[in-house]
Amino acid sequence: MAERLRRDFVSFVESARVMYEDYWQLTRPAFRAQSPGEGYFPAQTHRAARLKLRYLIEQKQPAALMVGDAGVGKSFLIDAFLSDLGAPAGPIATVLVPQLQPNELVGYLVRKLGDDSGLTGEPFDHSLLRWEACLETWRDAGRHPVIVIDDAQTIEDRHVWQTLQLLLNYRHGDTAAFSLILCGQPELVGQIGRCPALHDRLAFTCALQPFSLEETAGYVRHRLQLAGASSPIFDEDAIERIHHCTRGFPRRINRLCDFALLVGFADQLEQIATEQVDAVAEELQLAA
Repeated sequence: MAERLRRDFVSFVESARVMYEDYWQLTRPAFRAQSPGEGYFPAQTHRAARLKLRYLIEQKQPAALMVGDAGVGKSFLIDAFLSDLGAPAGPIATVLVPQLQPNELVGYLVRKLGDDSGLTGEPFDHSLLRWEACLETWRDAGRHPVIVIDDAQTIEDRHVWQTLQLLLNYRHGDTAAFSLILCGQPELVGQIGRCPALHDRLAFTCALQPFSLEETAGYVRHRLQLAGASSPIFDEDAIERIHHCTRGFPRRINRLCDFALLVGFADQLEQIATEQVDAVAEELQLAA
């Protein structure tokens, strides 16, 4: 019974979202991305990070660090960046659950880079041999692999950090054999700092910041315009309140605005004001 009620509720919410898109004359959901990087907004620190990451790949530098608080848009930025990469960059191996043992991590990366001939739990030296062969194969093909480790701050085993450091010793002449992007929350900086040999291989560190008030306003307008909005849906005071309640974090802005559009449709409003933003923020426990 409980599962059926949950499914019915989810179905109702999705149906209501379709109706609110029609009500606000939108062609698609405004605050939910449908493909990697869709809706990317070039806020200052996000734009700077994207330029640095492009430098990392084009110059075949070994590693970079990107940090920011939860909800600031790290994974979204990485998706936008990777979706825009063309040859010779790639293949791309993304590690979303990095709590692996060193031999598991190397075996996983080898399979992500295109060699699925190994066995789970194979000896570490076998995984390393296949790793070397993978790098040579992609070098001969004129490609430069990219490895992204998301939520890297969850790595607690110091042997994993040492393994990453040793993998970065693989080079082709004077360039790295692959590029590593470590992405995580701010405490990741301290963790890398305790591994000097790995820290020395970082080309740079990107620190993403929440949107300013002006960037929040631009972001909301940008997402609505991409969804087909032809006139302002949130009034200016509502935009300011959105920034105040979310503190400029994109994930929070998306949640608040999506729910506010639903409330505005339910109340048959012509425009969303601070009253609706406050009510939704309280419901989502975002009220400042």
